Amino acid sequence: MNLRKDTKSKVIYDEGRSLRERASKSRQRRKKELRSKVILINSGLALIIIMVILVWKVVSINSQGGSDVNMADAPKHKAEAESDTSQNKKDKKQEEKASPSPAPTEAPSGQDMWLRKDLDPDKPMVALTFDDGPYAPVTEKILKVLEKYNARATFFCVGNRIPSYTEVVKKAYSQGCQIASHTYEHKVLNNLKKNQINAQIKKTDRELQKVVGCSTTALRPPGGFVNDRVKKAVKIPMVCWNVDSEDWKSRNTKKVLGRCRTIEDGDIVLMHDLYPTTAKAVTALVPQLHKKGFQMVTVDELFYYKGIKAEGGTVYYSGK
Repeated sequence: MNLRKDTKSKVIYDEGRSLRERASKSRQRRKKELRSKVILINSGLALIIIMVILVWKVVSINSQGGSDVNMADAPKHKAEAESDTSQNKKDKKQEEKASPSPAPTEAPSGQDMWLRKDLDPDKPMVALTFDDGPYAPVTEKILKVLEKYNARATFFCVGNRIPSYTEVVKKAYSQGCQIASHTYEHKVLNNLKKNQINAQIKKTDRELQKVVGCSTTALRPPGGFVNDRVKKAVKIPMVCWNVDSEDWKSRNTKKVLGRCRTIEDGDIVLMHDLYPTTAKAVTALVPQLHKKGFQMVTVDELFYYKGIKAEGGTVYYSGK
């Protein structure tokens, strides 16, 4: 009985021992497996980190290398650019010497239109001139009678009126009448500074160039007022008059004709193409002058045939 008991206890003990050993071996095996996994993961991470570092270094090296190349080539490129620029400048100077730039083209004076070369210098001449226009209702009537008798006149236009009466300005020009300047705003030039005087002339010229394509060759200073500053500033001849019709004052046809009764060869007559009474006076005056043998001419024509070389900044009162 005791023997069986001991044997059974031994068997139980052996079985317990075997279970503990198997459990211990199982734990050790799992630890080894876990360590292996950790090692693999760490190795993978380390490999990834190493690859990232290698890639970064490669990129960095390439970037530095490219920068070094560019920095090394920069002086060379700069020298080449400077050389090209210098050569271009030399070539440009040679081209300018070989073919100089043409001078700016100035607007034609208009004399081709209003300076006839086939008039009789032995016959008397008179220059009828009209200020303060254009004004179509009056200017057109004057042009009509001038055309009928192959007569010409000079219209001293106020620049700021030209845009309102472009058609009548074109008509006067097409008939061979001289288109001249009476400033842009009919300002007394004596009261202006040099730059203001030039502005009055240039602005009028611009308006005329838009309409008839030419610049003026004569200026009538408003009121006939001129001082030394005006003479120095104005670059074209200034034309006044020696016969004043005073049409602006009387507004009477008979009185205008009365003041023009004693017109002589070489006279410059002052009138205004603003008043209907002036148009009526001209309608009667032109046939009278034609009958007396007068050639009714522009101011430029009068100076041309009388041998007067009109100069800028000088005032002229007649062709005598």
